[in-house]
Amino acid sequence: MHQETLQLIQILEKTVSPDKNELEQASSFLEQAASSNVLGFIKTLSDILRHGGNSPVARMAAGLQLKNQLTSKDPNIKQTYQHRWLSFPEDIRSYIKKNVVGALGTETNRPSSAAQCVAYIAVAELPQHQWPDLIATLVSNVCQANSTEIQKEATLEAIGYICQEIDSDVLVSQSNDILTAIVHGMRSNEPSNHVRLAATQALLNSLEFTKANFDQPTERNYIMEVVCEATQSPDSQIKVAALQCLVKIMSLYYQYMEPYMAPALFPITLEAMKSENDAVALQV
Repeated sequence: MHQETLQLIQILEKTVSPDKNELEQASSFLEQAASSNVLGFIKTLSDILRHGGNSPVARMAAGLQLKNQLTSKDPNIKQTYQHRWLSFPEDIRSYIKKNVVGALGTETNRPSSAAQCVAYIAVAELPQHQWPDLIATLVSNVCQANSTEIQKEATLEAIGYICQEIDSDVLVSQSNDILTAIVHGMRSNEPSNHVRLAATQALLNSLEFTKANFDQPTERNYIMEVVCEATQSPDSQIKVAALQCLVKIMSLYYQYMEPYMAPALFPITLEAMKSENDAVALQV
């Protein structure tokens, strides 16, 4: 490992130090590294995030610093960062993308840092018709029989972030594939509640661009079945997320909801209203 990478790992580990001086030194170092050679900085951060031998703290901090070079809460800075990313040489962008996708499912922290990095690169590239194989890779991560729980969860988090952040028109053509992965993760026979929750939250973020799926009775019935089943989960977080999905589906696709009212939606609503859990009751 290069001396510069080792130094950066040590600095990243100090970003959670209780010592105020160490925190300030780390922050100053990272700002200088980003301003002196931002491309090299991002590339090294992706290496640190990718390699499981690094400490969880260093990897999580690397992911956070990488994400902060890709996006911002300020819309103008966000746009500047996206243009800057697209201006980087394609071979180095490909290298970084391979690292962040490869890191999905290798972290021990929740939520996944790699998922956010994948998402914010996707938000810059997908509208420009770049990274065409990303969605297929993410779907494969979720649906393959040999995928681990943490890999499925992190990948569904990435899908959720992408759906939340990107203009829905960009994803319409890939809505079938995205829904395939989400519904696969939401199924009642999915053994992991972490996976089911990530999938249900991803569905909530994807509902705007799935109109074509709701227009088809067979697909609509299946989506409604999976969502209604998720409202019956003993896990309150899954239950809340599923109820949020139902509320949003009702507002977006109300014209299709009548057949579901008596057999499913009324009983689910009444049950939620009677819930002793405020988070559940407040959804309806």
